[in-house]
Amino acid sequence: MGLRIKKLFLLLLFINFLGSVTFAIGTTPDEVYQSKMAALKSSIELIYHPSAKPFIEEYLSNPDKVRELIGRSKYYFPLIEKALRAKGLPSDLKYLAATASMLDPTTVNANGASGIWMMTYPVSKMYKLKVNTYVDERRDPYKSSNVAAQHFKDLYSIYKSWPLVIGSYGCSPVTLNKCIHISNNSLYFWDIYPHMPSFCKDLYPRVIATAYILNYYKDHGIKTAEPDFEMESDSILVNKWLSFQQIASVTGATVDEMKELNPSFRKEIIPFSVDGYYIKVPLSKAKNFYLLKDTVYRPINPIDIQPNAIIKSNEEFTDSLAVTKGKKAPKDKEEETPKFTKKKIIYVVKKGDILTDIADLFDVKINDIKSWNKLKKTKLKYGQKLTLWVEGNKTGYYKKINKMTAGQKKKVKRKD
Repeated sequence: MGLRIKKLFLLLLFINFLGSVTFAIGTTPDEVYQSKMAALKSSIELIYHPSAKPFIEEYLSNPDKVRELIGRSKYYFPLIEKALRAKGLPSDLKYLAATASMLDPTTVNANGASGIWMMTYPVSKMYKLKVNTYVDERRDPYKSSNVAAQHFKDLYSIYKSWPLVIGSYGCSPVTLNKCIHISNNSLYFWDIYPHMPSFCKDLYPRVIATAYILNYYKDHGIKTAEPDFEMESDSILVNKWLSFQQIASVTGATVDEMKELNPSFRKEIIPFSVDGYYIKVPLSKAKNFYLLKDTVYRPINPIDIQPNAIIKSNEEFTDSLAVTKGKKAPKDKEEETPKFTKKKIIYVVKKGDILTDIADLFDVKINDIKSWNKLKKTKLKYGQKLTLWVEGNKTGYYKKINKMTAGQKKKVKRKD
């Protein structure tokens, strides 16, 4: 009886296979793509158009690339969908991120756009994301997805059309508005499409192609894939200068894992911050961080910091671990370890203050003050707050300068 049921099941599978082959033989690729996209019933109007065909075929010709995208989507899509739902937006906007960057947060294009959303600097500045030498929050999947969701919501309030929202994200609203004007003020995307600049007109067709391939890759013989990094992680607050190499060498994580989980740190360095930064460590390695916390932290001078200079060798970290276990490290390596004794204070510029006097009062260099505060000129504004790094053992004295009158500061300078 069991053998008969098995034969019947195999016969039904074969009949179903013949039906699908007949369908494929009797239709064109465009008809197949169109029918499958129609079945998705997307809330952002992901309807098949012939302009998407070359991008679908581009995916199909590179299955390894598709598998990499599939793997990354399993990690990034859930957090993107959460950010979109929080703003009441369609979750299908996630395909825009997959299209823009292949879900690689470290991607940067020729115009400087970065992150999984390939966000431009003006957009990040508009929504107050931090972008500096060491940190680029456009590359933070969580923060950038929240900003992208708000930006899409703002754009939709203007255009009331998701294809136009996607188009304006690629071109900028100013450029898209010019294209709409050229198109006799039509708000139908495919009327505007021929007039759009080449660098952004294909974004929406590519999004259609990406949605197609991520939903129907199995129909084309492409196997599923998992992320090539550990998805589960633990968040740890870091409020000192620290490199990925330092964390990796002590916890057992790899630098590549740290980079994958913390893409917003541009130079594999976590800079000092009063509030600190939450970094992600593979869940299986997080306990090591807590157990060996004193070993993980090694002083780094933010003034002389160089990405290559602060990355210690594995041998140095082995010696550091030996010290924590009661073994004496080699004398020459103890002497080579730099001791950073400076502490950060804030000085509020008073009336009549000039950069030369401030540098003299706090025993620092003018160029250092300009570097710490990103000053292009020496002219200061009344009430301006300056970050200064001073000797830690004299912090109390330097803080008193904030409350000194102009006359008292002159006396201090005379004594010097």
